[in-house]
Amino acid sequence: MPSFRRCLAAALLLASVCGACSSGATSAPHSASPSNVRSARPTLAATATPGNGALGGIVAAGGDLCGLLGPGDFSAVGVTGSGTPSKNSDGPTDAYCVYSGVSGASGGIEFDIFIGDSASMYQLILQNAGISSNDATRDLPGVDAAGTALSGPDGMAAIGVKKGQLAFDIDIPTSAGARAPLISLAKLVLQRQSGLSS
Repeated sequence: MPSFRRCLAAALLLASVCGACSSGATSAPHSASPSNVRSARPTLAATATPGNGALGGIVAAGGDLCGLLGPGDFSAVGVTGSGTPSKNSDGPTDAYCVYSGVSGASGGIEFDIFIGDSASMYQLILQNAGISSNDATRDLPGVDAAGTALSGPDGMAAIGVKKGQLAFDIDIPTSAGARAPLISLAKLVLQRQSGLSS
C-alpha cells in the first residue's frame, strides 16, 4: 500500500507540474489566421534601433510594405544611421518609409514603393530624384527599367526601379560609392517582393 501512495503522490505532482507548464506557455492564439500572424508575433523591425541589424523580409500582398527593407539591410551595405521606419501611406498598395531624417530629399534615408500604375509612378520617381537615364537596368535582371542619380537634389543619391506593376525608389545620402549600396538594396527588394503583385 505505501508503494501505491508514493506512485499516486508522484503522479499528482507530475500532473501539477505539467499543468503549470502548459498554463504559462506562450503560443499563437488558435484564431490567428495567416494574414494576422505576422503582426501578432514580435519582429525585429518593430523594436529596431539604429544599427541593430534588423533585416527586412518577404511581405505578402496587403502587408506592411516598409517591411521589405529593415535598418540592418542599410547597415549591411554601408549606409549608416537608419532606424525603424516611419510610414506614410494612402493604402495597401503604396508606402513612403523614412528610416532617417525627414525624407530622402532632405538628406535622409527613404524607401518608397507603389503597386499598380507603375509606368506613371516610375516617371514621377525619375523626375523627383533627378534620374535622367535607365543606367541600372542591366544591373537588375528582370526589371523593366532602373536608373540612378548619384548627386540628386539636396545631397541625395537615389535609385528608381520598375518591374511589372511594381515601382519603387530608394534614397540615401550621396557619397562617392553610393551606387553599389543602391543596387544591392534594390536587389533585396526585388527578391523579397515575391508575395506582391508584379
